[in-house]
Amino acid sequence: MSNKPGRNDPCYCGSGQKYKKCHMKIDQQAERDQRAWKEAGRFLRRDLLQFARDDRFAIAFAEALPFYWNGLYEMDNAEEMGQAEALRFIDWFFFDYDYTDEDGNGRRLVEIYHQEKRGDLSDHQQQVIDAWVNAKPSGAYTLTGYDGQLLHLKDYMTGEEFDVYEGGGRGVVEIGEVILTRLVPVNDRLEFSTDAAYLPAAEITDIGNKLSAAKETYLADHPDASHDEFMRRNNHILIHHALEQAEVQGRPPVMRLDPNRADEKTQKIVRQIQKLKR
Repeated sequence: MSNKPGRNDPCYCGSGQKYKKCHMKIDQQAERDQRAWKEAGRFLRRDLLQFARDDRFAIAFAEALPFYWNGLYEMDNAEEMGQAEALRFIDWFFFDYDYTDEDGNGRRLVEIYHQEKRGDLSDHQQQVIDAWVNAKPSGAYTLTGYDGQLLHLKDYMTGEEFDVYEGGGRGVVEIGEVILTRLVPVNDRLEFSTDAAYLPAAEITDIGNKLSAAKETYLADHPDASHDEFMRRNNHILIHHALEQAEVQGRPPVMRLDPNRADEKTQKIVRQIQKLKR
């Protein structure tokens, strides 16, 4: 809790006892639990990234990359992705992509990870990954309000409302603009699974019509499909729309096409080294 009393101060609960004799141990345990949940989420985010790069997924990775980025990235230039771009792609690849194994079985990587690695995780980590297996697909959420680090979001298609914790607050996103992200539970709160993208007001345009048309087509072939199933199979539409709108606004759609990218100097050094090795 904030503004905790000193050990020998009166407890905030009004019991008349000193804090150390009353709520101090309870608060300390709550703080330890909160740190454990935070560390569990942090560990899993790192471990999932590593797992997604396993050699057995290499062919699927190479196929998924240009599909997600609408051809703007492929294996030959994948190393030019910015960090946020790489994190968003791998998050989608891990949670939403339907990987087909050698036996023709289709499963998501998060399901494979859960089956193979859950037993090696701590109790907190197990509880987090148990929840993440059933996390919603990445989607589009309108920012309707915020209270510091608590963002009030509404699903752009369904209207469902969510309160989401984000350590950086709303950043540059204004109320009414759309955040492209995945919401994952960590203990008793929702968080972004990784770095989010967003659509400024001028770039939202016809995204609703695109999604509605895609859903109508999908349901014609899969009449029993849920909304989440539709989104998992079609949420690449959101990324393609964002890329198209960036070009309409005269911005480079991806970092490798930005001559002023923040790490351009590093990229130039890498290219020079590659030339020297030829």
